[in-house]
Amino acid sequence: MISNFPIPYPDELIYSVIARYAIHNGILSSKYLTEELFNNRNLTPTYDLPSYIDKLASYLPDCYDALHLINQHTLLPIYQPFQPDTVMRYAVHVLQGEQYQSLHTKLGKNASRIKSVNFFRFCPHCWQEQMEQYGEVYWKRSWQITGYEYCIKHESALFVSSVPCNGLDRRFYNAHLNVLIDSSQLFINSQDLKRHLELAKIIEDLLIQSSHNAVQDVSILSNAYFNLLKDRDLLSGQKNINYEKVRQLVVDYWGESFLQYYQLGDLSSENCWLKNICRKHRKAFSYLEHLIVLKALVPEQSPIYTYQQYLDLATVGIEEQAIPVTVKHKTYQVLSDDQLKWIQLIQDMSVKLARKHDGALYARLYRNHKDWLLQINQTAIMTPLSLPKPRVDWSIRDRQFMKQLIKIRDELLEDLDSPQWTKKFLIKQLGHVSLIEKNWHFLPLTKAFLERYAESVDCYQIRRLTRTYIRQQTENKYYPPSVFLRVSGLSEQRLTPEARRFFNNIWEEIKNE
Repeated sequence: MISNFPIPYPDELIYSVIARYAIHNGILSSKYLTEELFNNRNLTPTYDLPSYIDKLASYLPDCYDALHLINQHTLLPIYQPFQPDTVMRYAVHVLQGEQYQSLHTKLGKNASRIKSVNFFRFCPHCWQEQMEQYGEVYWKRSWQITGYEYCIKHESALFVSSVPCNGLDRRFYNAHLNVLIDSSQLFINSQDLKRHLELAKIIEDLLIQSSHNAVQDVSILSNAYFNLLKDRDLLSGQKNINYEKVRQLVVDYWGESFLQYYQLGDLSSENCWLKNICRKHRKAFSYLEHLIVLKALVPEQSPIYTYQQYLDLATVGIEEQAIPVTVKHKTYQVLSDDQLKWIQLIQDMSVKLARKHDGALYARLYRNHKDWLLQINQTAIMTPLSLPKPRVDWSIRDRQFMKQLIKIRDELLEDLDSPQWTKKFLIKQLGHVSLIEKNWHFLPLTKAFLERYAESVDCYQIRRLTRTYIRQQTENKYYPPSVFLRVSGLSEQRLTPEARRFFNNIWEEIKNE
């Protein structure tokens, strides 16, 4: 049981809380840290959407439950208002649990044109205040959000540290004032400072006011945006959108250089993000795209308020359409021959097969009786679902990896100049790093091979000493001990006991020669 887990500071990333715990307890090994907290040595730190939050909440007072940590100390709130309710329930479930299941892909972050930060960012003035108030500094979550480039409290651009957020070899990095030495301030066009500051304030409001109820379906957003464009007189006719006016409003408000800064400068192509966000929504868009469009269309009020206002109207409209109309007297509807024929078809086959069977009939009904057609189709028979077939035969895949690893090992045996044969190095030679790491328990042969043939530090140092010895004998040169070690890339302090014994033996042999 962990009894001294630190209380999160205001707006602090959970990642930062874990890093402070490691410092407070003198834990230097990332693997030992994750094993102590989560009973898992192979956990990869994630700064924005971490898992195992239920377990972390158990280390804190009762007021810090999992939902509180998610809403106040992760970046999930910036996705919440713009994602379907099913996706958000899934996201909360994943963050609370112990199995991280490609949440970034589910939320559309990996495919988004809005790229996440690669290195931790900070405000030196805020750090000074943190040091005076708490005696230590920490990573704030708002600093790590793309779009929050400017500290709204001190009105200065953030600094980018040399501490990486992403990458294969991630670990928990503690925020420290020494980071200032290798940091650099973000370069922002002086003409866009006002807009960057305004966007930072909007994002901070989004973190605070993020609704706990996500969108029921992305199709509701289509109606919300259509009503908004209609109210702002941005339609050509009844239903067509005047994209040129919309584009001009966005450019006039934010400026072209500002949009280019966030890779949102393409506003003219047929499938640009601005046109797609005004059309029927088939997917979720990023928070930044929503905020930029909403603020440009309604500059006089908060884009979050505008969004919620039109979203509520669209939701109420759909609910009213879904309410069946009741009548006092029973009426009988006379069906046409086409309708009767279609009812007969869908009693014998699915809608898809019926449509293929008589496409002309379907087209006539769609034109003349669309509402009736969509309603009656729900009563059609369903085609039986076939049993899912396994996508991967892991035993075959395991043997294939084994054969490749044996071939790689045989080639490396002749190469004394190769890097250390760690598990990570050997997996990279296969070219399937994520596949193997995520399915480790399905590959027992591969796992056994890597555990047996992965090179220890002792063996790697001995191989480097052997390489230098062979070079010395081949070139007929004499290296003093210090030079011998330096050519080998080693030093007296770094030699392991086993490598030191080997070095002493070969040095005795050299002196005897």
